[in-house]
Amino acid sequence: MKNSISISFNTAAIQPMIDWLLERKKNGHGDEGALRKILSLPDYQVEFARYGMANLPVCGIAFEEAVDFFMNFDKKDFENQRLQYKKESFIRFYQDIESRLESIYAFTCLTDEDRKLIETLLENGLPDKAIEDTPELNIILIVSIGNSMGWPYDHYIDYDLANLDSFKNKEDFLHVTAHEIHHLFIGQMLGGEGVSPEGFFLQNFAYEGLAVHFMNNLGTPGKEKKYDDVTYCMNEGDMAFYEEHFDEIFTMIRDDYRSCGGKTLEEVTDLVAAHYEQFTFMGKSIKQYPTYYFGCYMWGLLDLHYGKQKLFEAIADPKMFVELYNKVAAPKYRL
Repeated sequence: MKNSISISFNTAAIQPMIDWLLERKKNGHGDEGALRKILSLPDYQVEFARYGMANLPVCGIAFEEAVDFFMNFDKKDFENQRLQYKKESFIRFYQDIESRLESIYAFTCLTDEDRKLIETLLENGLPDKAIEDTPELNIILIVSIGNSMGWPYDHYIDYDLANLDSFKNKEDFLHVTAHEIHHLFIGQMLGGEGVSPEGFFLQNFAYEGLAVHFMNNLGTPGKEKKYDDVTYCMNEGDMAFYEEHFDEIFTMIRDDYRSCGGKTLEEVTDLVAAHYEQFTFMGKSIKQYPTYYFGCYMWGLLDLHYGKQKLFEAIADPKMFVELYNKVAAPKYRL
């Protein structure tokens, strides 16, 4: 294994946008021409590429939509669901921007101990030697165009400065960074020749679920936490809701799984996005999709009972997953 994962920080877009927002706050309105130049900076182009991906859950964000948002976030509602969802928390950031700036630069470097923690988490949660070929990763710190806390795209990990207050400490940041890097690997394992629609449905839950199991250390009914007693950066309200409705939601998931036999892989992708990757679920506004929680339960159960080697064999062959899972799940939670 390499001595250390190579991680650098992209911070060049921070100050121009912060200066623009402070000027907007002072004057009561923003300079649209200056904003367009800022949103054309390289780091923002990465964001537009990511939010322009096909099959993105909820919706994407176009350049003109972003311009409209930053010009009018405290003046109107938005048809774009991501921007409307972002609005409330962004207004809080804007109103408190001066004090928020004090904490930003605490997240712009990693010590050797920080890197070792990230590497250990990834070694625990990925196939052996997987991270040996990890490309240099760039962590973009930016006033994001979107609503995500952080996300992976290509060789980038993005963090929205407006959401950094969600981290209680640096350790939260490190666990979430490992979570996002984990996605870069798992995303390459989904689909594949010979995977059935039912298997692809289950793989979609592995994408978020295993990152939560290995990196956020979440326990669920029927599945213990992997490490000690600390859970990192999971929304407490969402987790309590999922726990309260665990049986009901699992029944929904099982019914949808069984319905996938007559669907294409594209239709399964749409099914997961429509049912389990929206900001409203069963009438409740949520921050973390059901795929986080129930993927953690189902796929994490395999890791705890069989180990990660067998787990990753099951990702490649979801038929194996069902066989192994049904042997260790409680009877009412079998697929």
